[in-house]
Parts: sequence; C-alpha cells; structure tokens
Amino acid sequence: MIGVFFDRSLWMLAALSAGILGVIAVIIAINVVLRNLGLPVIYGALDAIQYALMIATFMGAPWVLAKGGHVKVDLLTASLAPVARARLSRVTNLIGAASAAVLGWYGVQAALASAARGSMIRTSFVIPEWWMLSFVPASLILCVIVFLRKIVHPDVADATPNGL
Repeated sequence: MIGVFFDRSLWMLAALSAGILGVIAVIIAINVVLRNLGLPVIYGALDAIQYALMIATFMGAPWVLAKGGHVKVDLLTASLAPVARARLSRVTNLIGAASAAVLGWYGVQAALASAARGSMIRTSFVIPEWWMLSFVPASLILCVIVFLRKIVHPDVADATPNGL
C-alpha cells in the first residue's frame, strides 16, 4: 500500500514536471512571436523559465530513476552472468543511495543556512533563496528511497541488458 502511494506520488511529480516543461515551451513560443512582431515580451519570462527548469528537473528525477529511464552504460553489465549483474546492481544502487543522501544532506544545510540568513533572489522576481534550494534535498530524499527500493526489490528492467 505504501509502495503504491509512493509510486503514484512519483508519477504525480513527473506529470507536474512534464506540465512545467510544456508551459515553458509555450512561453518561449509566445515570446518569440512577440519579439518578431516588435511587441514587448512577457516580463520575467526568462527568470521564470530558469526557475521552472530547475524545479522540473528535480521533481522529475526520482520518477526517471524509478523507471530506469536515466542514462546508464551497460557495456560491462551486459557481459556479466545474471547473479553477478544483480550483485553489481545492488552495489551501484547502494553507491547511488549514499551519494544522494550526502548531496541531500548538504542541500538541507544550504536551504537552512539560506533561510537563516534571509537570503533573497533578486531578479525579475524577488523570492527567498531557500524556496529554490528546497527542491534539491526533497528530490534527493526521494531518490534515496528509490535507490533503497532497487536494492531490496531489483527491477526486472535493471536485470535485463539493453545493449547498443
């Protein structure tokens, strides 16, 4: 039950991420048309796109990881026996979980320090810096959970080599 809720949450974050990317594409197209017509472009669009790209990337990352859609080099693993491949997969997932946990920890520290200082981002918009920084540890915590799930329950997709 918790696994289903977690998977649906990842899917919802991925859908929201895809929606953000779609809105970015529309805003860019509108700005191009406005610029070509000699009209003023949407104020703050470039800054909003910059923030939105970061948010979409970090919100979608756990889902991509869970689905095995990330870039991976399987040249070595394709030549291994299934048992060795499964062991290597567990080791690499453990390394991934540890890496994401360390980066997430430093992300939390950065967000807390930013909030304590009252740092603001001053561009077209003025927002607290920690708002943007908070997406990093939130995403990495979800990635740690995905990596740990892959250790306990290896996916069939992880065991099957994709090849070239």
